[in-house]
Amino acid sequence: MKELSSEDLKKIINRKDPRYDGRFYFGVKTTGIYCRPVCPAKPKPENILIFKSASEAEKEGYRPCLRCRPDVAPGSKILQGTVNSVSRALRIIDEATEDSLDVATLADKVGMTDRHLRRLFDEHLGASPIEILVTKRLHLAKQLILQTSSPITDIALAVGFKSIRRFNEAFKALYKVTPSQVRKESSAENKSELTLSISVRTPFDWQNILAYLARHETYGIEQVSLDSYTRFIATENGVAKICVRYKEKENALKVEATNLPLSKMRSSIALLKHLFDTEHNPVHLPQSKKMKPQGVRIPGCFDGFEVAVSIILGQLVSTEHAKKKTKEMVLRFGKKIEGSEEIYSFPTPQALSKAKIEELGVTKVKAAAIRSLSQSVLSGEIVLSPTADSESVRKKLLAIKGIGPWTVEMIAMRCLGDSDAFPANDLIVERAIKNKTIQVEEWASFRAYLVHCLWRDSVAATKKGKSL
Repeated sequence: MKELSSEDLKKIINRKDPRYDGRFYFGVKTTGIYCRPVCPAKPKPENILIFKSASEAEKEGYRPCLRCRPDVAPGSKILQGTVNSVSRALRIIDEATEDSLDVATLADKVGMTDRHLRRLFDEHLGASPIEILVTKRLHLAKQLILQTSSPITDIALAVGFKSIRRFNEAFKALYKVTPSQVRKESSAENKSELTLSISVRTPFDWQNILAYLARHETYGIEQVSLDSYTRFIATENGVAKICVRYKEKENALKVEATNLPLSKMRSSIALLKHLFDTEHNPVHLPQSKKMKPQGVRIPGCFDGFEVAVSIILGQLVSTEHAKKKTKEMVLRFGKKIEGSEEIYSFPTPQALSKAKIEELGVTKVKAAAIRSLSQSVLSGEIVLSPTADSESVRKKLLAIKGIGPWTVEMIAMRCLGDSDAFPANDLIVERAIKNKTIQVEEWASFRAYLVHCLWRDSVAATKKGKSL
């Protein structure tokens, strides 16, 4: 944001430019409210204050606007693409399962000193890691209070507060009302079901995402229908179910979680955001006569190990064959959840590290690659998550015999959340480059979106009996 002056940013706010949504926020001195650049509000320029993040605005005492909802708005992939260390730290905060995450631990995970991490956060977000952490927890807490019937005390503990008193104080300081006052606005009734929304920016090609996930569906763990995605998760009390649908009028994904422990909600939401690429701003993608993104997204993953294994199984075979082999692997080495009908847990790294995978009818090279990957994941040497350092993971994957450039780029795209991952030797991509139907250089930093555009158009052409 350094290249833009305060006057430039105020002009962006005046024209409601969607390209900058999520990249900065603004506060209005006369109301004490902060907004997104696309907010319909029209404050006078002299009353505007610019903030680098929602946390910075809240640190200065500003409350989130009820019209543009900056507290539940999608994040910024532009920031994540240019500031890798801050990006990884934010993802770790989002996916953190431990309540005791502190700056030292966070800094260690991204490979720097806590002092340097604080400096980066202040430079790019205008707030410290702890302030960002608290802000995210309060935003989620408000969602859960409004959209579920779970007890407020349970919500406070689930989002990461150890002290109910501290939670109440922080909540009131931000929203100027108590959690109990917010609960009065809730209409949630079903205590076994948690329902909330995840905002997305439009256009959002929901049908294309579902079609892709359906082609790569993991048997016994996922179910993809014409309008929904369902994920089954093994818990101490049996099976939890997460069902996701797109509500076009609300520009949001509706998430219905049944029997999911509240303590798992925070990490599950982060995984769903990655799976459906909700942080992406589609206006940044190139437009041309031959290639129109039209809301395309990069389907990520809910379980990085599961997807990475399925990608290896898909080497040099059709998606149908890969899907069949993944099913056979689940049935052979996975674990059926007791009391359920055909619901499984995907084979663990420990189970596959010594499994005789060749008996599924796959090549010895593939079987050995899956075992090696499993051992590396089991030891912690390889972390298949957007929180990991992409380049480091790439090198470690390439060092495994049987894993080549195509596999690495596919894993980087789906498991590591790399929007510039580019499997150049994919057949459809190779054909498009040879026919000069695309200009790859125009998609710098967004080549993974180009790949999904090509796959989308190829599927559409095949249905029409044509070829690209």
